[in-house]
Amino acid sequence: MSDAYVIELQGNAVGILVRQHRNERNYRFLSALHFFNSLEGQEFSGPLQAENAARKILKESPHVLQKQSFEYRY
Repeated sequence: MSDAYVIELQGNAVGILVRQHRNERNYRFLSALHFFNSLEGQEFSGPLQAENAARKILKESPHVLQKQSFEYRY
């Protein structure tokens, strides 16, 4: 198992899940976006559980994440 995972929703990184020590079973959530700060520091048994918690927050306010399209100009 990996020691870190990026949690993405709708193409946006919303947090990082890290295991501090190799012998730990749980992972700690580090928020990448202010809207998901309520998950900051919470422990999860794996990336699926963290993603589900982030999805629950997003479900309450779906407008927060909007797919961004980038237009490159030369």
